[in-house]
Amino acid sequence: NRRLPFSPHSFSSGALLGRGQPPGGLLGAMARSNARAAVSCLLAALLQPCAVVAQVRVMSPDSLVRKFSSTMGRIEGSTATFGAPFYGDRVLGSLVYGESLLNHQHCAAEDYTVHKMEEFGTDSNSQKTRLINIILVRRGKCSFTTKVKVAYDKGAHAVIIVDREDSELTTADMKNIIVADDGFGDKIHIPSVLIAKTEGNKLIEAAKSGQVLVELAWDLPTDHIVVTDLWMSSASQVSLKFLKEFSPKRRVLNEVMIFQPHYAVFGMDGSNPQIYNDLCSDDSGQFCAEDPDGAGPITGKDVLAEDVRQLCIHMVHKVLRSSEASTKAGKRVEYAAKYWDYVEQLQDSCPLGLANPQDRFGTECSTRLMTKVGIDVPRVEACVRVNTTSYLKNEREHQAWSPRALRINGWRYSGILDADLVMRAICSGFVTQPTECADLMKKRDPFVPYFDPKPEGVTFLQMLTWLLGVCLVLFGSMLLYKRYLKKEMRTTLREEVMLEVQAQMGEYQKMMGSS
Repeated sequence: NRRLPFSPHSFSSGALLGRGQPPGGLLGAMARSNARAAVSCLLAALLQPCAVVAQVRVMSPDSLVRKFSSTMGRIEGSTATFGAPFYGDRVLGSLVYGESLLNHQHCAAEDYTVHKMEEFGTDSNSQKTRLINIILVRRGKCSFTTKVKVAYDKGAHAVIIVDREDSELTTADMKNIIVADDGFGDKIHIPSVLIAKTEGNKLIEAAKSGQVLVELAWDLPTDHIVVTDLWMSSASQVSLKFLKEFSPKRRVLNEVMIFQPHYAVFGMDGSNPQIYNDLCSDDSGQFCAEDPDGAGPITGKDVLAEDVRQLCIHMVHKVLRSSEASTKAGKRVEYAAKYWDYVEQLQDSCPLGLANPQDRFGTECSTRLMTKVGIDVPRVEACVRVNTTSYLKNEREHQAWSPRALRINGWRYSGILDADLVMRAICSGFVTQPTECADLMKKRDPFVPYFDPKPEGVTFLQMLTWLLGVCLVLFGSMLLYKRYLKKEMRTTLREEVMLEVQAQMGEYQKMMGSS
């Protein structure tokens, strides 16, 4: 009953792989490689459960595959915390490498060039398979996001970053490496993976001399029920935005998914209260949280109170959900519908920046929102009174690798915190994908960025269009004004003529009277 690290339903992607294909060429190579991986994992499973499968698998040429025979062509890497991995899909791509010409280590567009990439690969049966473009770059001299952004501008659909030549990290170390965001990762919407220099150098040398085909896949540990843990701050706008967008999907997955919220709580030295300045619940510095608005009215103490309140809402309103999947998994599945109703509206109903305490983030606004969505306020308040210390202590002692973190089936999620992308990752964590996922997921095109970044500022075309629009409005206004003037002139002239005629008629009548 051991689970294999892949399932047939996920073996479809932008690589245009179909069922019933002949076993030769690229498709046959992929099938043979998957079969070897399955046997390897099944043997390993006799000793321990299967872990996450590698993200990169070499498919051709055969001479390169043989160099990775000990791992059956697989290369384990660390996925960047930014970008959008192809969760639930297996995607074929062609590796491209350009030498650094200016010793900038692939940090600038002028530092390297890449040849025109082949859009299709041909197998032995002359069948064409569309390939994504995967650019290889070297680590060093600039941030990961900069390298990926430059590669994306050169036509990359995915990026493999090869570790520095002086690095001592091995493939075994990669699973413990976090490829972090430099603050501009929200502009990156393609996946990227860091691999060790030993394996990376082999890929680079092969890419220099010919076409290299690899498969990219992000396989999570699977189960009949997916367990999801989310670490956040109750006042974080990023977290609240995610919860708002994820709420409808969570409702659909209520019978097949376990969700547990966690909150970023830390401690500080209580001997000097000036250090933490309203970040903590009291002068002891035992429980503290980030200040979401700097010099604004919201403090870390307010955030801690909301953290505990949300934990209590989740605890008080959890309802047992039974399904065939939960029976197979032997896990207790609970769903707190009122919690999701609450967090879905919190950002809009209780924003940070308002002056009135009744309308901004805090206890007063929270109480009003709880009443609005039908939460049992007295039970929640009782829970807060009894459990504040124990809840905060538990959160402080069970922190993740980051204040904003997501774990799926015990596996560290990587990628942008986007509701749809997270849902894809969750749905790839099932042994058998439930119908709920089929209803939620739409086919993803790996040749298109997950969502195109919006350009900053105003482009020349936008400026030209704006000026043209202004000119047309002015021209139209002038025509209307000209027409109005003509009408006014005619009316005035007519009135003056009539007055003159009337005056002349009056004079004529006087002359007739005198006669």
